[in-house]
Amino acid sequence: MNKQVSSKPLNAAKGVTHNVASLALFGGTPAVPPGRVTPWPAATKKHLSALAAVVESGRYHRVNHYIVANLEERLARWAGNWAVRAVGSGTAAVHIALDYYKHRGSRVLTSALNWPGAVGPISISGLEPTFVDVELNLAGIEPYTASEMLEPGVAAVLTTHLFGNNILAPNLRVAARAKDVPLIDDVCQSIAATTPIVNGAYIDSDVLALSGNGAKHLGAGELGFVLTKDMSLIEHVDQVSLASSSREGARIFSPNSQGYNYRPNVFSSAIADYRVEHLDRQLQGRRTNAATLWQGIRHLPGLLPLFDPSDKHNSVLSFPLRIVPEELGFPPGPAARDLILKLLQAEGVPVWLWLTKPVFEYLPSTRGKWSKGDFPNTMKLLDTMFYVSEIAPPNDVNVMKLYVNAFHKIWEALPNLTP
Repeated sequence: MNKQVSSKPLNAAKGVTHNVASLALFGGTPAVPPGRVTPWPAATKKHLSALAAVVESGRYHRVNHYIVANLEERLARWAGNWAVRAVGSGTAAVHIALDYYKHRGSRVLTSALNWPGAVGPISISGLEPTFVDVELNLAGIEPYTASEMLEPGVAAVLTTHLFGNNILAPNLRVAARAKDVPLIDDVCQSIAATTPIVNGAYIDSDVLALSGNGAKHLGAGELGFVLTKDMSLIEHVDQVSLASSSREGARIFSPNSQGYNYRPNVFSSAIADYRVEHLDRQLQGRRTNAATLWQGIRHLPGLLPLFDPSDKHNSVLSFPLRIVPEELGFPPGPAARDLILKLLQAEGVPVWLWLTKPVFEYLPSTRGKWSKGDFPNTMKLLDTMFYVSEIAPPNDVNVMKLYVNAFHKIWEALPNLTP
């Protein structure tokens, strides 16, 4: 995937250099003018109509609200293949899936580079996480290592798709099927993974957990979805969530519910319903922007994509990259990445760190039980990766070209900033 990326040392780029003083961090003019970038969720007045429909309905809650039902049906039609149930969040969706399969074993395989909200439900479900290192190219679970860990006692494999990447892992899925281990996919950051992305077929999964959070593609607020072909799992949603009332509207106190109250927010559902209607256009805009940005910076030394540029189904939640410090004249570790991050932010490019530690160091239930030294790829990414956040419309290719200019401006000055 990365063979097209230049591996020439930074000093080969000395043909044209900017004076360090031209960099915005040192008093120069930012490459991206203030106010030029529209932050997601890109609120517009059109969203007011969606919210007004909730007000006009006279009801601001209930799982059987017609706005929630319409959203479930619209998302099911858009994705195809799956039955859909709206819940309170992506984390709630993961928890419900794990709760459904918890009788299958005591452990869940998942990646060490992960979001705490995806891994926390493992312990909540009374299960133990078993962490697996990741591949460097896509930050997804290392499939061959995970396949070898499919021993008796594994209740499920939880695969997290980060940044919009599609973690197909066909060998892992085949191995899991051979041992009757359920497959759970956290696609909260990768909404297109719910569609036929595998040569026209759907990903082989028992259940997908999707998020409608304001930072995600549906940009709605707190909201999540369970997607599955298992109708018993759809019914299990209410057994985990609802303490009272039913989908038929009756006031019923269920004797079987765990009462987590993972009910979907109706206002969030209204915004999400609007977003689904325009989702194809949004994804195309993200992909066009990502292609423009990558085309403009792909030859910069010491810079690698943390995504597959050839994947036409990438959801492009963000634009993740990683630094190769040695190619930039820096020692191994985060110093090069941290400097570049500060320089890009000063230029007006919306770049950020994601996490700085393996997920097991964020959660009390796993902290101190695992050694980060056992996950070299995870640690390398944590030291070198960052992402461009505002890649979605209404930002367009002209905004991406401003980002490109900022990258080039910094790379041309970097030889004067190396240790």
